[in-house]
Amino acid sequence: MTHTSREYAEALFELAAEEDRGEACAEALDTVEQALEENPGFLDTLASPAIPREERMDMLSAAFQGRIPLSVLVLMRMMVYRGHARSLPEMIAAYRDLARERSGMGEARVFSAVALTEEEREALRQKLEKRFGRKMTLDCQVDPDLLGGIRVETEGRVLDGTLRARLKEIRGVMEP
Repeated sequence: MTHTSREYAEALFELAAEEDRGEACAEALDTVEQALEENPGFLDTLASPAIPREERMDMLSAAFQGRIPLSVLVLMRMMVYRGHARSLPEMIAAYRDLARERSGMGEARVFSAVALTEEEREALRQKLEKRFGRKMTLDCQVDPDLLGGIRVETEGRVLDGTLRARLKEIRGVMEP
């Protein structure tokens, strides 16, 4: 995540907190994220220097005006104006991270070779809560490239308990 994305997210988060519109902003960012996923070329268009800046900002307004709070739209227009359109997805992720941090929640992305059972998920969640001292939610995904074990990404850290990582450690010990 870039420093720029984090700054925009912090600005929006502080403004939303002042206006007591945190939930509305979060929902608006969900709407924007969904629109960007459904129309992958739209972000390329917003970032294209071949299209005049004002025209790109007008496209953004046409797509979202009336669908999201004005504060979110203004921030996004500012990002396009300053040439940071490609940072929109990162800004959305940074906003969510801030909301979780401030609420005392954490999120971990968990990658495993096979789907985890509910009992395994619960045990992992409890271990992570104990380690990080906060409530955690898990986003569990199956990664067919993994041979076994799990990899957890949370709070800028990677906890790698995959078979590949363990074999690499053993290889490092055995090689001179």
